[in-house]
Amino acid sequence: MKKRGMIEVHFNWIFIMIAGAIIFVFFISIVNKQRSFSEIKTSGTIISNLESILTGAQVSTDTVNVVSMPRVDVGFECNRYFIGSVPKQTKGSIIFSPGLLQSREIITWAVDWNLPYRVDNFLYLTDPELKYMIISDPSSPELGQELYDDLPEELNLELIKVDELDKITDTNNYKVKFIFLSTMTDSVLTEFLDMPDEDVTAINIQDLGSSASIPSTGTIEFLEKDGSTWHSEGTTTHYLKKESLFGAIFSEDQKMYDCVMRKAFRKLNLVTNIYLNRSSSLRNDYGAGSLCERPHSDAIADLEDIRTASESRTGDFPTDISDMDDLKDYAGSIKEANNLAQLRSCVLIY
Repeated sequence: MKKRGMIEVHFNWIFIMIAGAIIFVFFISIVNKQRSFSEIKTSGTIISNLESILTGAQVSTDTVNVVSMPRVDVGFECNRYFIGSVPKQTKGSIIFSPGLLQSREIITWAVDWNLPYRVDNFLYLTDPELKYMIISDPSSPELGQELYDDLPEELNLELIKVDELDKITDTNNYKVKFIFLSTMTDSVLTEFLDMPDEDVTAINIQDLGSSASIPSTGTIEFLEKDGSTWHSEGTTTHYLKKESLFGAIFSEDQKMYDCVMRKAFRKLNLVTNIYLNRSSSLRNDYGAGSLCERPHSDAIADLEDIRTASESRTGDFPTDISDMDDLKDYAGSIKEANNLAQLRSCVLIY
């Protein structure tokens, strides 16, 4: 009997321990679920506030804002941004950004993209803890200075000549991005060998040659640190006007840049259709041979070319630099037709 009683006591203790463990796990599960719910709710609130900030920033062109934020990681992709597991679609908005913003502040900057009519506002995002360095070629220092002057002074930005690379220091930024003007060098990586490769990136604006200023179209190569050397991300890409060059500077990588530019070309296609239909109607209203029929007839051919080209670039960008040059030329011809319409006191093309 005594032995049996001891067995029953042991069994009771085992039962109590198992029941206690189940209850403990149950309460831990409730706490974790509550914590997860609270985090999702907080992330949702911040996402909602961020959406309002970005919407306001995008309509305020040529304005730089430094916006305070809670210290949370904000991730960006081509078509969405997110905090934790809470995403927000960017839809048709043209936003160029690093893949991750970690600072308590976000820098926003919006600029019009015109070809020659306004297509959309490009919105650029970064933060003060992400460092940018323009490496200027001694043979054309004015190009580096031009780009430095174009970018907002609120950026954590330095202009360094190729023959002064010893001035580069690691200031403990979580990301560093170099902008090379034709001359690319591995020497700049000396101070950043201990940083993760993916946190040290660059773009190289190619074929600047003896240009007196940065061309309105050009070729860009995206690069990522690979130990002590640069590794190309693969194929080159292109920019069309400085606004898209700025986009390459702010973008996380070529994949994000190309994707956002395809969205920009989609918007160009939609806007061009509006102006094309408008000029076609005005040409018919003015009638053949009238003074005001001529500028709209001239514009229609180039508007049709832009419509066709932008539709193609929506799917296949980047293609060849000649495609960017063609779009630039079409835009120039439309601007001339618009000037002629203004000179003749006609309804303008745009």
